[in-house]
Amino acid sequence: MSMCDSRIGHPATVHVIVTCSNRKKGPIPARLQLGQVPGSSAAQRAHTWITRLAQTDSTPQVAAVDLYAGEHWSVARQFPELHRPGEDIRLWACSAGYGLIPAQAPIMPYHATLTPGQADSVPGAVASWWSVLSEWQGPVPQHPRSIRALVAADPAAVFMFVLSKAYLRACGVDIAAACAYVNDLDRLLIVSAGGRPEGDLAAFMVPADARLQAHFGGTRRALNARIGAHLLSTGVRSKDEAAIHLGRLLAAQPSIPRYDRKKQSDREILDAIAKRLAHAPASANRLLREFRDAGLACEQHRFTRLYRTLVEVKP
Repeated sequence: MSMCDSRIGHPATVHVIVTCSNRKKGPIPARLQLGQVPGSSAAQRAHTWITRLAQTDSTPQVAAVDLYAGEHWSVARQFPELHRPGEDIRLWACSAGYGLIPAQAPIMPYHATLTPGQADSVPGAVASWWSVLSEWQGPVPQHPRSIRALVAADPAAVFMFVLSKAYLRACGVDIAAACAYVNDLDRLLIVSAGGRPEGDLAAFMVPADARLQAHFGGTRRALNARIGAHLLSTGVRSKDEAAIHLGRLLAAQPSIPRYDRKKQSDREILDAIAKRLAHAPASANRLLREFRDAGLACEQHRFTRLYRTLVEVKP
């Protein structure tokens, strides 16, 4: 499929909408940590949060693409470089703090996440929170603030969503509404290993699960980004093409290994980390490997969060 056929005389456009990164470069002031925002209701906290983000005088701003850190974002930030001749790949971030923003948007360091169960998790229903953020003009006025508005403004483009399960849940209604505006539904595809959207949105999912980690390498948390980078670099620009391509890759992969590891409480994990660090410094990733090699179970994000309560990790 030639991407220049759709708009003769104009460069083809691919919009890639990606989950932001929980890791940020630089210190984050307490007032921009969502867990520190008071309010008797989710709506009140959202209003207070937006008010704080709009007050930009006291905190330096930096482009979102340079603020986010971690393996997932190190892969995602390279997406625009994977364009084909005559093609423009535009990177957007799905931010729990700011909503939909272009990667170059100037923003302040913040902590907010759509993943449940964390100190800075959004309150209430994540889809409602996303809707409230889309009503704010955001850090770059005149840019689309919702996925529906983005698609409506450029219906002939390709739209690739590279989203975690939690962020897909938050943006699902917005993506579904956007489908009414895209010129060719085959140009809208969702990469979300482990995501399980319901209803019509399931038709836009491309096959992807943890088995692909054996092929692409890296951590599980960066798998979606690595899949997205692979599709972009190989010239795949449609849902049907992606489904065929990834289906073949999945068929060639081994089954996901299953481990019979013993679950641990937060207190037990913290004690194990403290005991190990008393002997010698070590990174969270190294300690997690040792932890699992000892037959103990802990999800990576949870382990990292607990590790950071004991050690000041600098980005």
